Amino acid sequence: MKISLLQEGETIQGVSVAQRYQEMIAEACLADKLGFYAWGTSEQHFNPPKFTVSAPEVLYAAIAAQTKDIKLRTMCAVMLQWNHPILVAERTSTLDIVSNGRAEIATARSNNLVTLEAFGVDPSTTRAQWEDGMEVLVKAFADETLQHEGPIWNIPPRTIVPRPLQTPHPPIYVSASSVQTHSNAGERGIGVLSFENYFGFDYLQECIDAYRAGLATNKSTIPRRTEQAGLYVATAFCDTTRARAVDIARNVTTSYFKFIIDLYAPLGKKGSYEYLDGRMLRLLEHEGDMDFLISETPSVMVGDPDDFIKRIRQLEQMGIDEILLRIDGIPHEDIMRSIELIGREVMPVINGGGK
Repeated sequence: MKISLLQEGETIQGVSVAQRYQEMIAEACLADKLGFYAWGTSEQHFNPPKFTVSAPEVLYAAIAAQTKDIKLRTMCAVMLQWNHPILVAERTSTLDIVSNGRAEIATARSNNLVTLEAFGVDPSTTRAQWEDGMEVLVKAFADETLQHEGPIWNIPPRTIVPRPLQTPHPPIYVSASSVQTHSNAGERGIGVLSFENYFGFDYLQECIDAYRAGLATNKSTIPRRTEQAGLYVATAFCDTTRARAVDIARNVTTSYFKFIIDLYAPLGKKGSYEYLDGRMLRLLEHEGDMDFLISETPSVMVGDPDDFIKRIRQLEQMGIDEILLRIDGIPHEDIMRSIELIGREVMPVINGGGK
């Protein structure tokens, strides 16, 4: 089981964005020393204080210079009209070079109406934009000369520079919330980063089963297959006791849950996002319910090291290969302590087969 860190630069009272960026660099360096598999951040716009990283490729370069082993995965590059897939390929290849072959790339089609509206994107077109952008991305990585004619992008023959250090290209993933996207990811032969939207363990299992079924079709023509199912844990925090962990993480846990409810309720009314609509009622009934969030959804992992080990074992049995922990939105010293506990008391047990 791989354990990774996903952070989004959430600021708290008294902490500036500039300070939070420096804190994240230090947190990534600690994760590197402790053997975490990957560090990453998402590309977000217009959503402070929870999300403040709008130019992740710059932050990755700083972290690459100060770490040795940890993979640096973009989580995620939004493959829509403001992010031309050629630019995404060029930035990823550059990161791969400066990190000595540690770059990975996850893509997404966005779930944020605030962002879509600002960039003039019709939500009903995001799936088509992502699918055509993925075709261009793979060609830009792997082909000597890129040429593409598709429903979104039409590109004459061009040579892309630089090429990635990893051949034929770095591992590719997609962020997925719907069963359909999980199935599509499997058919494409790329990794998947699941966010089950607080819908519960049964829904997550449905998504993972769809991904494995997609892989089994062997339809993929991608040069480098990535068969890995990761789970995004939207709020994670480990402390010496469960009570202490819950006390420190309560506000960030419930506020992130409310953010998702406010985000998805209107999005579920839009074309190609209908799968969200019918599931919102159950979430609305439990707004602010910390016990529900800890016990009933894989999107929250708050507790002591034993709680983390038990949950990770459960997820491993479901077919999850990687856990992506969002440890963010609390004081830096608490984040560092949590990373230390996971690295020293959870990961050795998970990887060594104890408990």
